[in-house]
Amino acid sequence: MIFLVFAVAGSVAIGMIFKHAGRQQLDRTALLTVNYAAAVVVAVGLLGLGGREVEQGLVLSKEVLALGAGAGVVLIAGFFVLAWATEVAGMSLAIGVMRVSVVVPFVASWGIWGEVPTPAQGLGMVLAMGAFFLLAHQRSPSDPVPAGASPSAETTGMARSVLARVDWFAAGVLALTFCSGGAIDVLMKTFEEDFGAENSRVLFLLLAFGVAFLVGAIIVAYQGLQDGEWPTLRAVGWGVLLGIANYASLEFLLRAIEVLPGPFVFPANNIAIMVIAALLGVTVWGERLSRPNRVGLGLACIALVLLGL
Repeated sequence: MIFLVFAVAGSVAIGMIFKHAGRQQLDRTALLTVNYAAAVVVAVGLLGLGGREVEQGLVLSKEVLALGAGAGVVLIAGFFVLAWATEVAGMSLAIGVMRVSVVVPFVASWGIWGEVPTPAQGLGMVLAMGAFFLLAHQRSPSDPVPAGASPSAETTGMARSVLARVDWFAAGVLALTFCSGGAIDVLMKTFEEDFGAENSRVLFLLLAFGVAFLVGAIIVAYQGLQDGEWPTLRAVGWGVLLGIANYASLEFLLRAIEVLPGPFVFPANNIAIMVIAALLGVTVWGERLSRPNRVGLGLACIALVLLGL
């Protein structure tokens, strides 16, 4: 159980670092690039010191390399979008949408690998989609009624203010977060189905992390050569902390799965992360959740329990 607690803590720490980085306007690309460099160093260090045993190797066939490269690109792109969503929609909703994206690999497993969901999982998939729309329901205040306007115009303006208008930009960023989170899960599912029997999941993740670092490093180098702006020490420092939290969340989750049933670990992990992130978002960062958002978080928790059955 302690491994599961550490996995949750690592994932929540990622959201907190993203929120802080957004407030401090740190270079997002540099932050993510250093993050993956740090994660690779930690992973290699654990392997070298014997802190993580790997029973299988990694056969670097063209297919595995292509899948690892794709996973690496999606990893850094997904983290970039998650950091973006944390800034525009808040940590609570960004992490909630990322967690509920677990419905995507369920749909893919059904459509691609013929894994028919149970009735409970089918209901969970429906509730998860409903939770996504409620979590992505963003509103922004309407334009104020001009001074001296007629009573009818004032009434109309008040009605618009009450109803508000949907913030499609924030909702769109959350939709990208949902898609990117689901995409990486589908890629990992592909690895498990097609190559997992002969290859190590840990080494494959290390390969994907390395590709993500290379993608980020190329972008950082290009920006530096073009604009003469290179990562600051603050961005590097927070990137290292992010990388440690990132790898810790995956490492402890893998260890939790080794000693606890998967149907318990995955829902418990996702629900705990969502609830704690929402509480911290409201109490620490002053985020406000609308009634649809709160209902969406509740539906997401129920959906994750059903999907784990």
